[in-house]
Amino acid sequence: MENTYKYISWFFIALLAIIIFGFQRYFLSFPDFNGFTYVHHIHSISLLLWFGMLFIQPILIYKKKFELHRLLGRCSYFLVPFIVFFMLMVMKTQYLKMAAEKLPEEFNLAFLYLPTAALIPFVLLYFLAIINKKTTKYHMRYMVSTAIALLGPGIGRINFGVTDMTQAVMFAFALSDLFFVVLLVFEYFKNKIYKPYIISLAICLFFHGIYPVFPSTNFWQTFASKFVLWF
Repeated sequence: MENTYKYISWFFIALLAIIIFGFQRYFLSFPDFNGFTYVHHIHSISLLLWFGMLFIQPILIYKKKFELHRLLGRCSYFLVPFIVFFMLMVMKTQYLKMAAEKLPEEFNLAFLYLPTAALIPFVLLYFLAIINKKTTKYHMRYMVSTAIALLGPGIGRINFGVTDMTQAVMFAFALSDLFFVVLLVFEYFKNKIYKPYIISLAICLFFHGIYPVFPSTNFWQTFASKFVLWF
């Protein structure tokens, strides 16, 4: 393993801490979890398993436990679809909750874009990591990027004093993307292996940048309405 990434496991722990802080309402509701369902619990467990895997994998490489590393990596072929399914379940659950609260349908459907802006980049970056699994320097950096892609919803729930929803979401997206910028600068001066982070940033910037207008378009409103009807 590259010396500069020897302690990357702790970076994943820091990202997870940010997400947990953002979703503190859920974790602080233990053990009753009033207002939450089994869908939220399984969703949380699946993401904790993902970050647990990200934490363990670099350690296995560092200790030269390559077979165990590969075996755990194959488990992700099952874990990632599981994560995706229950993220979609959470989205449907949230939609039904907001609909029961009589919130405007257009707003309700537009709100579904927020988790989508984390879900699709996560899947794309994981796919790139798997494609590059034999090119370790790229594989590792795309795996790092999957964790950053999931930051948006967690950061978005932290109160930074921004009251306007659009501004608050864009601020959260910007803070999330800042992690990629920092890694890009680091790679530029240290290892010169910055292509994965450029691609990762471009993917996330696209989904983050269209947020102010895209959720209100006919295309998204139609797509989201079909999703909540069929899923």
